[in-house]
Amino acid sequence: MSESPIPEMTMEELLNEEKRVARGQVVNGVILKIEADEIIVDVGYKTEGVIPKAEFFDIAGELTVRLGDRVDVSIERMSDSNGRLRLSKRNVDKSRLWQNLEEVFTSGQPIKGRVTKKVNGGYRVEIGGVEAFLPASQVSLQKTSDSEEYIDKIYFFKIIKLDRGRSNVVLSRRPVLELERDEIRHKRIVELTPGDIIEGRVKSLVSYGAFVDLNGVDGLLHIADIDWGRVNKVEDHLKVESQIKVMVLQVDKEKGKISLGVKQMTSDPWTEAEKRYQTGQIVEVEITHFADYGIFIKTPDHLEGFCHITEISWSKKLKKPSEIFKLGDKKQAQIIDIDFEKRKINFSFKRLEKSPWENIAQRYPIGSNVTATITNITDFGLFLEIEDGLEGLLHQSDITWDKRAKAPQKEFKAGQALSVKILGIDPEKKRISLGLKHIEGDPWDKIEEKYKIGQVITSKISRLVEFGAFVELEKNVEGLIHKTEISNPPPKNLEEALKIGDEVTFKVIGVDSGKRRISLSVRVVTTKGIEPGELDEEQVVHRKTSAFQKMLKKFLKTAKTEGDDEDEDLE
Repeated sequence: MSESPIPEMTMEELLNEEKRVARGQVVNGVILKIEADEIIVDVGYKTEGVIPKAEFFDIAGELTVRLGDRVDVSIERMSDSNGRLRLSKRNVDKSRLWQNLEEVFTSGQPIKGRVTKKVNGGYRVEIGGVEAFLPASQVSLQKTSDSEEYIDKIYFFKIIKLDRGRSNVVLSRRPVLELERDEIRHKRIVELTPGDIIEGRVKSLVSYGAFVDLNGVDGLLHIADIDWGRVNKVEDHLKVESQIKVMVLQVDKEKGKISLGVKQMTSDPWTEAEKRYQTGQIVEVEITHFADYGIFIKTPDHLEGFCHITEISWSKKLKKPSEIFKLGDKKQAQIIDIDFEKRKINFSFKRLEKSPWENIAQRYPIGSNVTATITNITDFGLFLEIEDGLEGLLHQSDITWDKRAKAPQKEFKAGQALSVKILGIDPEKKRISLGLKHIEGDPWDKIEEKYKIGQVITSKISRLVEFGAFVELEKNVEGLIHKTEISNPPPKNLEEALKIGDEVTFKVIGVDSGKRRISLSVRVVTTKGIEPGELDEEQVVHRKTSAFQKMLKKFLKTAKTEGDDEDEDLE
């Protein structure tokens, strides 16, 4: 840089010059020279002024003045080592900038700035000669992980806080971006027309559909407009960031809402369904959704149908459709019902298989024995599966010959195998009656052959009742010792005379297999003069005196009022 000669000034001239020039004074000058680091300015004084060249660069790094330009500068120092005035353009600009910032802040207009560096909680931004703060939350409309991408970038901002006294300026870029977005959105909405087919980007998924970015404006693709068939989960059909073609269904320019559709770009399968489908037809279908009560399926042309769980398999063991099918499986099914007006079609899988009820009477004749598995236990009996899809009922009354058993089915467990007899078959109602006790046979069928009147037997007391004691002669066969046949006179306290489990010797005094009744007597065996053993028929008749008959009739009349199952045994 060339040095200007310092003019010689008298003391009086220097004093007059200092009086005329004051520090901080703003003066107007002309650019004389533009050097590497400085700019020489003539401000009309005896000596030239000098300003750092950096003060004349804008935020883009471009020099803003040329030779001969007039500029306003402020006097910072009367003279440097070379006797020149030290000037500043930045201080003048800064003062004017704060005034301008206040005007911009009041009006709400945007201002341009350059992001200079990353700081704690945000960024530093240079706006003219003032440094402002940009919070990280205000830099973009979306969250961003790249904190360095904004450095050295120039953007428009809105001043959201201004304090000149503290030199504090806070900026936000979001309002500017929102305004730009709204302008683009409005422009795009005006351009869109229902029926337009355009390409968009899946922006986000929600339970009721997906939002699609249509180059600056978002539209809603409702779940019901994705496919003609059932759509249970949006994510099964769409992926975030994927490109899809959609049809504009509706545009609300006032509310800024756009409705989109995908299925509308293909024809409605129900419009031609009546020509393609009929009851009884076998169709290849795809499993689309499971429910507790069945499965939803679709035809190759996306016609949605349903198969109830009772139409999936003949087997009664099937509890959930997912036990035998998987989503996406392709199977053949038969149409069993179709309603074109209501858009409903019902299918069956099991009807493509042979029914287990076919020729049931020939395969399982009445009276034949089969092995079956318990599938369900109810209050009235057991359900047993004879084969897949073939189930029979074992009623509780056909489980055991023991009439005392109130709920014999509770003694069994699901999955248990039993040997049972076929008692009855009704193919039309699809019912099979089974019997378990019939496998063993009725023990009372030959009871009169086993137990003769006068026969003496020793056995254990099985239970005590108010009017006597029962003795278990064999399984499901009991005999009654009436209290009058225990001793003479009858015991006042039955529990003192006999106890459950006691072994007693008694005589058979009556047998009636039809009424399932055997009468026993201990008293007759222990009567003096009679030896234990079998009496002949003449002796038995002799023992049945008229007095005994009257006593027995009186007992029977009393016993009828007891209201117990045992009363039937004494009629």
